[in-house]
Amino acid sequence: MDIHYKIQQSPHPKTSDREHKAHIRPITTDTVTTTQLCEVLSQRCTLTGPDIKCVLDALSEIIPEYLNNNTTVHWDGLGFFSLSITGDVSRDEKRKRMKVDNARVRSILFKPEKRMIDYFQNVHFKEGTYLASHEIDDSVIEEKLTEFFSRRHSIRSGELCNLLVLNKYDGRRLLKRLTEQGALVSDGRGSGTVYIPLPGHFGV
Repeated sequence: MDIHYKIQQSPHPKTSDREHKAHIRPITTDTVTTTQLCEVLSQRCTLTGPDIKCVLDALSEIIPEYLNNNTTVHWDGLGFFSLSITGDVSRDEKRKRMKVDNARVRSILFKPEKRMIDYFQNVHFKEGTYLASHEIDDSVIEEKLTEFFSRRHSIRSGELCNLLVLNKYDGRRLLKRLTEQGALVSDGRGSGTVYIPLPGHFGV
């Protein structure tokens, strides 16, 4: 699958005479939950989803404990976790040295392993066709969903977002509109909800 991106102008002071520059950012269309990850992992090993969930819950408690002991945590195959700290640095004139007040943890840093980066060496990139400030054309929706439902019986919210390059909010808004128009009907609850085309819509 292609990685979709959008082009954005890089911010700079209004008084600057420098040439406008731009950068690209990935378009994130959905969030995979821990429960969903556990379901996928259970299909690739002998552990059940609840067993994996217990392990991940314990891991989320153990990692901060090690970080708190001045340790970098290495998760083999994934990467390295470490702390980023900050504080108010000033000069202590009495002691003739720098001092820090209000030291605190700013963030937890993650550095992926090289083989994780290498996974993306041969992926393809594509500019997203949808921007939040524009309405997606109905003809595009019709074409894409008709082709999708020629292969599949139903569609999930995340699949719709990937298909049409929508963010999560706009994907849900579109599904709500199509449901209210009688083009789709929802089945299920929560993350398990799927949407099924009704007769007369999207080639059905």
